[in-house]
Amino acid sequence: MKMLFLVYDVDYDEEVMQTLTSCCLTGYTKWTRVLGKGVRSDPKLDDAVWPGFNCVIMLAVEDKIEQDIYDALQSLHKKVNEKALKVFSWGLDRVI
Repeated sequence: MKMLFLVYDVDYDEEVMQTLTSCCLTGYTKWTRVLGKGVRSDPKLDDAVWPGFNCVIMLAVEDKIEQDIYDALQSLHKKVNEKALKVFSWGLDRVI
């Protein structure tokens, strides 16, 4: 099982949610109005100097659908200009 952590520009929220829905995901945790700066992106600080903000989704993924979700997110990553979406993944040992 894997834990996926997605950080993306709010402008692509609809595309991200549609991608996850098409992968038959039923559970996730979502944060909105997340501020920060990536290595290859401008700051998103939701102010006059650095407008905009990000969303974050965290989801636990079963091994049997992990590759399908990864492939769908990688395709979306290319579609949204490779700067607006970042996906982090790590092993998930236990869930209570």
